[in-house]
Amino acid sequence: MKLVKKLTLSALTLALLAGCQTKPGSSTQVEKVSNRASNAVVAKSAYDFKDHDITIPAYFDTQGLERCTFDVNNEADSCPLKKPIVRMYFDLAQVAGSGIGVDAMREFDNENLLFMLENQFAGISRFRIITRDDDTISKEQQIILEQQGIKTAAKRAEVRALMPDFIVKIDSLRTLKTEGGYSDWANYTLELTTGVINPQTREKLSHPNLGKIRVKSEDVRERSELKFHRVNNRYVAGFRFDDSAHVNAVINDMGSRGIDILLTRMLSEMPATAQVLGIKGNKISLDRGQNAGVLPNETMIIFSYEAGFVEPIGVASVMPSSNSAQGEIIRWKNSDIADDVKDKAENGIYRPAKGAKIFAVSVGTPAGFLENRT
Repeated sequence: MKLVKKLTLSALTLALLAGCQTKPGSSTQVEKVSNRASNAVVAKSAYDFKDHDITIPAYFDTQGLERCTFDVNNEADSCPLKKPIVRMYFDLAQVAGSGIGVDAMREFDNENLLFMLENQFAGISRFRIITRDDDTISKEQQIILEQQGIKTAAKRAEVRALMPDFIVKIDSLRTLKTEGGYSDWANYTLELTTGVINPQTREKLSHPNLGKIRVKSEDVRERSELKFHRVNNRYVAGFRFDDSAHVNAVINDMGSRGIDILLTRMLSEMPATAQVLGIKGNKISLDRGQNAGVLPNETMIIFSYEAGFVEPIGVASVMPSSNSAQGEIIRWKNSDIADDVKDKAENGIYRPAKGAKIFAVSVGTPAGFLENRT
């Protein structure tokens, strides 16, 4: 029986915006999923929210909303709805330990993890990822040159590459521990430490704070699968700790698990946002969908914004289409402002008055996302 570690849910500690509120809210929970993401933090279902949970997530900056153009492809840099442009780096991993199995562990290729990381982040459309797959880009440019000619290739080359808003750099450390007996187990650990850098100023940023991720081999494999036997320090049977192909398969699974956890932290620290176009009864319509990173079954806080003041009015469950989203307010906030919006929405389609806007902001990775999409 495995012991599942519970995380302290610091990434989505909710801000206390209401002066009379005394009980802290919570919009995330620890969930075990079939692929053993024991340390993944996921959003609570909107159906599980209490009134005190309906608050704006920490780190969501409402400053600059008045400068948003609401054009998903041409958003102002100061607008919090703008999708950040990210370039990722995976270091040449350090390996700790000596003796049996360490040489096989050193042969792992980090480039595969880098491309896996890029694919996972690009696939949710909440960020614009600049790939570092230079080989593929070079091959495609050569094909265009051969098939379309030099004029077409030159015209395509005029398109400027994206410049990153920030860089995500991941340093990794792999370790191996064995007990030294006739019957032994290979216990691998993979640590991922993430730093975020402003490439223009060279400043290391405090946000998003993705922290350190530690994955053990027991998180991705049954311990019995890593058991082996040896005599006089020579392999006899069981797990091939000295074979890089076998070792790399385990490390690759651990890396995939670490990327899953990293993704949930990023989704918490950098939520999806959209403008609410209208409310009819409990139904809401959003101006952005999958194109802005809104995920299926997304839990979102609905809030009004006017003259710099933020007022949560409810929590909704949202389902996106390509360029928009539809949702349902599952629980309304117990407040005069929420009651006023609710009353007006019951008699037709409610739209904010001039000078006021209503937005939706996600609170973390939707439950089931890791099982279904990663």
